[in-house]
This record gives sequence, C-alpha cells and structure tokens, in this order.
Amino acid sequence: MSSFFRTLALYSLTAIAAFAANGEPASPFQSGIEAYQDAEYETAKTQFNAALELAETAAARHNLGLAHFQLSAPAEAVWQLERAQLLEPFNAGYRYKLEAVRQELGLFAGSAKWYTLASAALPTKTWLILATVSFWLLLAALILPRLSETKISIRLKTLRVISITALILSIPSVWINLRLLQTGTIITDEATSLHAAPASAAPQSGTARTGERARILDQYNHFYQIETEGQATGWISKDAFRPLAD
Repeated sequence: MSSFFRTLALYSLTAIAAFAANGEPASPFQSGIEAYQDAEYETAKTQFNAALELAETAAARHNLGLAHFQLSAPAEAVWQLERAQLLEPFNAGYRYKLEAVRQELGLFAGSAKWYTLASAALPTKTWLILATVSFWLLLAALILPRLSETKISIRLKTLRVISITALILSIPSVWINLRLLQTGTIITDEATSLHAAPASAAPQSGTARTGERARILDQYNHFYQIETEGQATGWISKDAFRPLAD
C-alpha cells in the first residue's frame, strides 16, 4: 500500500471513531469499528454487513468500503463508497475517499457537478411532489383569473413566479436523480470484457475497467447493457456489475 493510502487509512480510523461518537449503534457497528482498529478487517466486514442488515446508513456503507479496501477488494470498496455518497451527498470525507480509491485504480477522480449536488438536496419523491404541486398551482393561477374575469392580483403573479421557479428546479432534479440510480460499478477484481450481445460467447465490443462507473442502457436475462465512463458500450454479466440502486 502506498504512503498516501497509509495516510488515508489513518484518517479513516479517525473518521469511523467519530461516527461511533455520534450515536451510531454500539453493536454490531461498534464491533466493526473495534475490529477495524485492531486490523481484523474480515471481522470488521462481517460486522458492518450485519449493521446494514439492521438499517442502511451512510456510515456503515463507508466503513464497509474501507474494510473491503484493506482486504484488497478495491472495486467492492468503490461501490460501497459510491452508495455512502448517494446516501449523504454533501459529506466531503466520503467524496474524498471515493476519489482516492478511484485514483488508485487509475480512474479519473472527478468532482461532483454542482447540479448533481443541488439535485441531491431533496429526495426524488420530494422533488416529484414539489413538481406536481407547482404544476397544479401554476395551472390554477393561469385559469382562475380568466374564469372569474377578474384582474390578476399581485398574489397570483407571485404564485405564478414561485410555481414556475419550483418547476424549473424540480423537473431537472428528478431527471438527474433517476439517471443516477441507473448507474453502477464494475465490481470485478480485474478488467472485464463487454460483449456485442447478451451472451458470454458473443464478440467482444469493449473493455470495462475494475471499479469503473457505468450507466445501464438495457437488460436481458442475466446481462446488463451498459455504457462505461470510458465510453465503451456492450453487454456484461450481472455478476460483474452492481447497480447503485441495489
């Protein structure tokens, strides 16, 4: 492990200890932290998985990702850290460690786009509710004055502006969030072949790197059709790719 990742591991120990102090379940989450600090990474992995069975939290995903990284399973670590960031998109520590592991795999770290962070400010269901309510309010503000043949009041004008603004914000946010849930991670320990058809015997159409992000285009039986961040497109076994929404 490089000196950079020794520093990362020490930083991680401090971080997960802080999670415990912030009221996370003492067991098995706490047991996982203690095992990690004792360098018993296999035990830590088991305990964090047990914690996730009780309730999914970003902290448990984050810590499980670190345990997988220490167990030389960086692709699995990437997925766990991606999931932790999905649950807590504004956590800079999660984002930093995800980018660091991706860099170790030779993948472009990248930074979260401002519009992706903005869309994560509210859950998708909340954005949908906001869009629906805004649409009907705007419709009412446009139709009611005509039906009653009255002059448009300042309140109605204000309502129109607010409704239009809410629609402008909510509709793209819903689209971005739904698109994000259509992405996933290559979880194989090494680069894997993409195929031109949903069959292992089909001709190779490209290569997907371990830990690489990809977007699901279609699925058939035991295969996903994906497009990787490196612009490779093809079919891959579901055993080699895990959607972020899992």
